[in-house]
Amino acid sequence: MNQDLPSHDWTATRLKPGAELWRTERFSYRMQGREFAIELFTSSEGSHYAIGTPADVDVLIVYGSQVVGSAQLALEQAIKKIDRDLLDLAITEVGEDKT
Repeated sequence: MNQDLPSHDWTATRLKPGAELWRTERFSYRMQGREFAIELFTSSEGSHYAIGTPADVDVLIVYGSQVVGSAQLALEQAIKKIDRDLLDLAITEVGEDKT
């Protein structure tokens, strides 16, 4: 008998006071012949953040999002930072990653 919880039930896992449970999903983002590994972290409380790292360099570079209420927004923030660096784009406004 399979005791695994369906993925949508993991947020109901009982935790000790002060403990947090985060789920990680992995993505591969490809742009201009480069590949980036992106991990999306989701808390059992509904918070999200994403980090991206290039898959093909010797120096570790981390492109991270803020902790936000939407998985989509977290992924978009990390991808925007990758694109900005890869395409040599300038920051157009202060706080632009919050939208």
